[in-house]
Amino acid sequence: MPAFPPHGEPIPIFPKRNAKKSLPVNSPAPEPNLIDLFARPLHQAGIRYLVAGSVGSMHYSEPRLTLDIDIPLFVTPKDIPTIIHYFSEPDYYCPPADVIASEIARDCRGHFNIIHIPSGLKADLYPGNRDKTFAWAWQHRLTEETPHGPIHIAPVEYIILWKMIFYQEGKSEKHLRDIQRILDIQPCLTHQGFLEENIMVRSLGAIWTQFTKLIS
Repeated sequence: MPAFPPHGEPIPIFPKRNAKKSLPVNSPAPEPNLIDLFARPLHQAGIRYLVAGSVGSMHYSEPRLTLDIDIPLFVTPKDIPTIIHYFSEPDYYCPPADVIASEIARDCRGHFNIIHIPSGLKADLYPGNRDKTFAWAWQHRLTEETPHGPIHIAPVEYIILWKMIFYQEGKSEKHLRDIQRILDIQPCLTHQGFLEENIMVRSLGAIWTQFTKLIS
């Protein structure tokens, strides 16, 4: 297992975790905060979403620097006015309704951004309407309390899977660092069968073998 260098100064969105132990999300967070800016409005709107990506990985490991948040979600055309309402000017840039609709209609890998204008922080939203992995993740989601209310967090196996997919596509080693941090702190995965099945289907075995010693 290669040793990866530190990655910037951390933004403590989530508290550091103890191995094999999950803690409530109750530590103070800096302002502005990615969770409050993007996840909480979706939660209040009643939209099915999950905090994933690097911010999600912090829930299972430790804080690190990030300026955006990845949020897969289940969204239909009837939800578009709600999204635009919750992320409206002057505080947010939200794509026009027709852009969101076209991304929802994609067979796979739809994507649109919402930007918090005062801070420049960004949310990458991924419609998961036709994604079986999102359907699985929603069924196995975690709901954690924050100082401003509950949020839904993706299961750790889902986060690991998509970090491997994004590494396979873009070769950004930040995804490998995040996986390593997760497995260093909690090497026992509850839903390893889900992960192994999708590793095989998506030909991710060569990437995953870098981490197998951590969970053996």
